Amino acid sequence: MVQIPNSFEDEFDSKGETFFEIAELLYMNHGKQFTLDEIGDAVSVSKTRVSELIQEMEEGDETWINKTEAQMTVVWNTETHNPASTETKTAVGGFYRELWGLLKRHSRTAPGMYVIIGSLMFATALILIGTYIGFSLGGQSSGFPVRAYLVLGISSFAAGGVVTALGPFQAVVNRLLWPLHPTELFENED
Repeated sequence: MVQIPNSFEDEFDSKGETFFEIAELLYMNHGKQFTLDEIGDAVSVSKTRVSELIQEMEEGDETWINKTEAQMTVVWNTETHNPASTETKTAVGGFYRELWGLLKRHSRTAPGMYVIIGSLMFATALILIGTYIGFSLGGQSSGFPVRAYLVLGISSFAAGGVVTALGPFQAVVNRLLWPLHPTELFENED
């Protein structure tokens, strides 16, 4: 979900809902120029009120909008805050944070480790098979025999399947054997 930058909200915290509706309209359509009439129609206020609110956006600490006087059009100033780059950074950062959390949680168990290792083997297989296809279609030579990439890729994929299948098997074994272990074996002696 696209959100107006926090620094914009901090700067204009007390401006009211219409002010933020205009900012959101400009921010969500950061490449489009709007006339005051178009903005007024979009947020259901008069052209005069839109002009006042736009002027307040211009007078802030940062230049949040670009306004042309000739035709009186307004556009979000992407040099101050570019929504496209910010949303990309947020998405990439979120993906890696979630991946790291998932890896940390599953690396604490034996079944989870099997699945992590199997996933890495699948990724390796995709890279090796992709390399084989690239060398085959490109007509270029490799210092390594081209068919070896295919053989290693297929082998890695098969091994990844076996290792991944060991995860659920290990979970079943743990569930059956865990009650048989003496409890004092795992107690902390501090």
